[in-house]
Amino acid sequence: MIDYQKLLFASALLLCLTGCSVADMAYNRAPGYITGELEEAFDLSAAQTSQLGTRLEPFFIWHREEELSRYRDFFERAALIATDGITAEEFLRLRDDVGAAWNRAVGKGIDSLGDLFDNLTSEQIEQFRRYHRESSEEYRDYLEKSAQQREIYRVGRSFERLKNWFGKFDSMLADRITERLRQVPDFYLPWIEYRERRHQALVAAMETGLTRQQFRTIMLDPSTDFARAFEPARQAYAAALEDISSWLSKNHRQHAVSRLQRYARVVERLRNQS
Repeated sequence: MIDYQKLLFASALLLCLTGCSVADMAYNRAPGYITGELEEAFDLSAAQTSQLGTRLEPFFIWHREEELSRYRDFFERAALIATDGITAEEFLRLRDDVGAAWNRAVGKGIDSLGDLFDNLTSEQIEQFRRYHRESSEEYRDYLEKSAQQREIYRVGRSFERLKNWFGKFDSMLADRITERLRQVPDFYLPWIEYRERRHQALVAAMETGLTRQQFRTIMLDPSTDFARAFEPARQAYAAALEDISSWLSKNHRQHAVSRLQRYARVVERLRNQS
């Protein structure tokens, strides 16, 4: 299915982080963006598009009224944790909170969309396959890299994310962080497998008539084989983050705290626009 984590959760939690005007634009335009993505993914008919617009409106009312306060609380809690450095256990709990937000949003979205995906035509299912292949280009590129190239890629991306959160590192600390990140097993491969197996399960269900319960199980059930396969990689990254966090200075931690506090204020402001 379409990456709801980007379309729903990120609308309020990630896209809003670049500034006030961008926050308003990103969040307020999210319904139209999601509609456009679903139209492209399935080549929806005019009637389906009309139904989609009607059903998304109450979803976003719910999201603004009930979810944004949870996001604010999440950022405030994360800021408190970041003050003294983050442990693996704390990171995993925060990650579980993100997962819970994802589950609530997707579950509510499935309820809101109703039977829109119950009776897709074979042409629409084939369009969804093409859409998925196009959106998977980055992952296919990764699979084509050598083992060394993959390591360089994932370590580089993880390092840049840490630098965005904690600020610049001196050369000695940067080398130490890079070396620790190299010790983390390849978490991209299990993620790609998880994503592909979930997609295959969705398509198979669509071909026989996708029910809401099937939709929920495929997208949300952590006990599915493809969901469990990704868990060890998450644990390994959390352990690395705990080590790295213990090496950071007070200024590094304050950089993350200030950013998280700012995000909490942005989300609160968005919530108060309702």
